[in-house]
Amino acid sequence: MAVNAANKKKAPRRVKREDVAVAAGVSSATVSYVLNKTKHLSPEVEQRVLEAAKHLNYRPDRIAQSLAGGRTNTLAVITSDISNTYQLEVIKGLQAEALKNDFVVFIFDAQGDAQKYVNHLITRRVDGVFASVMPDFLSDELLCELRDAHIAVISDFSRGTYLPDVSYIMSDMYDGFLQAVGYLKEIGHVNIGYLSAFDESCYYDQRLNAYKTAMRKQFGNNTPYIEYGSWPYTTSKKLGEELMGRMLAEHSNVTAVIATNDLMAIGAVKAVRRAGLRVPEDISVIGIDNIDQSEQNDPPLTTLDQNGREYGAKIFHILYENITEHITGKFIIPMKLIKRGSVAECRKSE
Repeated sequence: MAVNAANKKKAPRRVKREDVAVAAGVSSATVSYVLNKTKHLSPEVEQRVLEAAKHLNYRPDRIAQSLAGGRTNTLAVITSDISNTYQLEVIKGLQAEALKNDFVVFIFDAQGDAQKYVNHLITRRVDGVFASVMPDFLSDELLCELRDAHIAVISDFSRGTYLPDVSYIMSDMYDGFLQAVGYLKEIGHVNIGYLSAFDESCYYDQRLNAYKTAMRKQFGNNTPYIEYGSWPYTTSKKLGEELMGRMLAEHSNVTAVIATNDLMAIGAVKAVRRAGLRVPEDISVIGIDNIDQSEQNDPPLTTLDQNGREYGAKIFHILYENITEHITGKFIIPMKLIKRGSVAECRKSE
């Protein structure tokens, strides 16, 4: 039976981002900021955008965006230590957010010739790269090659240098260590040591520098107690045990320590017990990263939480904003002190 053309229903026009912008009374860029969670705006503006998007049943057309922008919807992670438990959490967060937005993530464990990685990524036409490696592997010159090939690049702050049109991200180690050292000071600790996974010449060890800064701010001229080591991440527990043994032998007045990461802190707990002391009654111990083992440890480990999955999701949105809007910047992510059973009031006379 013939269908009268006049009775045919026209397919509804696809709602565009510009429609949401008009309905909310904001710019198209503001809609992008709110929906991609790449910039904090006032709650009132965010609410207007979200309500307009919901009312219009707005769904971003990822395929059309990719075709229009000449994108491949692919990202790459170059990491210096794929075995790092926290780094895996970051990658999981990045992958999960990428999947929601129809992106695929390739992961490269930094080994061999960095130039080959860069050449491959440029040839593969990836849209963005998260470089979580030291500059002695992936130099600023190589980052510039990626950037100049119109690839969005985000790196961490361990480089100490900042390139134009490249984004940078880091956890707020300085505030995190202020929280940790301040907490220990509040409950009577003065002689607070640090177990460093890097030697003294490693200028880009943010955690070591943050510890020194926190000690100066909390205690003035207080002399920090530091034991230096060298690792791969897979030996963190053993390194923590070794450095804690040294700390106890060389600085018997230390009543609390902060370790470079949770695994080193767990090793430190073992060394304290091996010396016939108790955690936290004799020595308080704090880690960093809040990995699953930290909560399962005996005693459960006090730690500075970086929330790896949220960190990874943030990396995706920063890259996406760079890819779609050519926006770059420096991003500092808050840390939170998680208080558990490995810390107690100082009972030793300082």
